[in-house]
Amino acid sequence: MAYSITQLATKADCDLVLVPLTQKRDQAANRRSNLAFQLQTFSDPAGRNAELSRLNRRIADAQADLPTLPEGKTKRDLENELATNTKRRNQLLNQSDAQGSDDRVLLEFEQATLIQAHDEAVSLIGQVESHKATLPA
Repeated sequence: MAYSITQLATKADCDLVLVPLTQKRDQAANRRSNLAFQLQTFSDPAGRNAELSRLNRRIADAQADLPTLPEGKTKRDLENELATNTKRRNQLLNQSDAQGSDDRVLLEFEQATLIQAHDEAVSLIGQVESHKATLPA
């Protein structure tokens, strides 16, 4: 896809775009890694139990830390992480030991789309950085 990078008129404009792009790239890489793990341990009760233990630990830690944090971004981030971990734990608890092949296909599809999103973000970051280098200080 062609992006309107030339519309970024200043280095500051470029920087404003680079921050969320970098975050999107990193989020896609993180989720991609998590999906790879899920696919690796698919239908593996030991893997599921290990993930449940990890999630339970993270949830307990977050629940202990939340009341001590002042209002702000750090607290909101921890609340979001707690919600994500609780949702994943509930998914694992609701899952039967026999997972259908359709579940695996959906995970593989999500992984494929994340790979594309990550690669697109990497490419766009490079384009914006190149354009930024051509702009006057």
